[in-house]
This record gives sequence, C-alpha cells and structure tokens, in this order.
Amino acid sequence: MSLLLRALDRLLDVLAPPSCAACDGECQPWRSFCLACGSPVPADAPEPLLGVRLAVAGAYLPPLSTAIQRFKYQGRAELCAPLARLLSSAITQLALPSDVLFVPVPLHVRRLASRGYNQAALLATQLASQCGRGCRPRLLARARDTDRQVGKQRAERLENLKAAFQLRQRTSKSVVLVDDVITTGSTVRECAQALNSEGVKVAAIVALARARLD
Repeated sequence: MSLLLRALDRLLDVLAPPSCAACDGECQPWRSFCLACGSPVPADAPEPLLGVRLAVAGAYLPPLSTAIQRFKYQGRAELCAPLARLLSSAITQLALPSDVLFVPVPLHVRRLASRGYNQAALLATQLASQCGRGCRPRLLARARDTDRQVGKQRAERLENLKAAFQLRQRTSKSVVLVDDVITTGSTVRECAQALNSEGVKVAAIVALARARLD
C-alpha cells in the first residue's frame, strides 16, 4: 500500500473511528475486532493443496466466522478491508513474486446478480492493494451454476464442481487464488486445475478461514 493510501487510512480512522467487523463495536485503529470479540482462533497449520502453499487468517469460528457471514450474506461489502488486513500478514510470509496476480474464485453470473458482488473478488482486490501486487478479478469464469457446497460431503463437493471453472483471459504471470472460506479445498482445487491446464502457475492459495466438515 502506498504512503498516500496509508495516510488517508489514518485520517479516516480519526474522522470515522473503525468499528469491529463482527459486532460494529468500537475498535482500535488497525484492528479488525474489538476487545470484547477478541482475536480469530488460529487454524491448524494448513497443508499444501496440489503442492501449492496455503495461507489462512484463522479457523472458521467466531469472531472471524461472524464477520465473514456479515461480509458474504448481509451486504457488508466494506468489511473486505478489515478482513483483508487479517490475511495480508500471513501472505507476507509467503514471499510471493513481485509480479504475482491475485485472482478470486468466481461466482456464476446468476449468483453474482443475486448477491450483488463477489466477496472473493472484493477480497482479492483489497489484498492486492495492501500487498502491492496486481489483481485480475476476471481471469477465471464459472462455466456453470453449481449447487451450493454447504452441507455436502467431500465426494459430493468434488463431483459438484467438476469442470465448473474455465480460463477467460490469458496471462504469463503466476497467480494467487483467493477465496473466503476453505473446507475440503475442492473449490480452489478445481480452480487451480483449470489454471494449470492452461499453463498458468498457481503460486499460493489464500483464504480468510479454514472450516471443518461436521
């Protein structure tokens, strides 16, 4: 992030103090959650997917899960900035190439029209800005409108997403795949395979949270 953007952020913190991403309570500058909500629960050390490094901000538990639900389902698009801050420090440790591109997991056009925005695209754009990298929000497309993954077991998730993604733009640069929540990893795995099949290298996969199947 440029010095000018940092200065503007600090000015906004003074004029409009930040609020907690989980409860809207008063929050200290440069923090995503208030003292009452606490910090995200650390996730287990993520294992690579398809040999690709994986980074997450925490486990899919409150307060992080609460903030993600508000961001994703309650029209709180502005929460992408405080949520991205949680993840940017983990991304820094990946030592990514300077020309890497942040690429979100796409939504199908029908779901995008219903929700109004793709939360992964907002997150990818914000992360790229905070990390000083480029972003290609339309690099991938969702070729078909799949069923929701929530409630499905691992095998069902994999079957549901077969051939669901395709490359819509070309690039010679490596990419970082961005999603909001990773459970089994089936979604990002299918995206990575779609990219690899077209000769695009996936340098890392990042998400706000790691969830477990019940």
